[in-house]
Amino acid sequence: MNDNIVLLLDIYGELLPKSQQTALDLRYNSDLSLGEIAEEMGGISRQSVNDFIKKGKGRLIELEEVLGNAARFREISEELDKVNAELENNEFTSERAARIKSSVNKIKKAIND
Repeated sequence: MNDNIVLLLDIYGELLPKSQQTALDLRYNSDLSLGEIAEEMGGISRQSVNDFIKKGKGRLIELEEVLGNAARFREISEELDKVNAELENNEFTSERAARIKSSVNKIKKAIND
């Protein structure tokens, strides 16, 4: 779940209010506790930090449900891993070329969707 929030924050973080963006960044990228984040954000309450994180996570998930950029990114990344694995093998057969071509076409489709 944390990796998902980090990816969503990377993709959509700029669309959040600064307070939510900062709280999420400090929590998931810097691994700070609520108390440490509260102190870092100028001495606000831990409850405020918790609210910023909860609302920010909710908004990130909403954005992903509508836009689907993280899912598309994961799909492209998986296909690129497949292409890379196929290219690492020195035996180049027509079957291997067909698998690479299929993966490249899936990547193109994901990019264009």
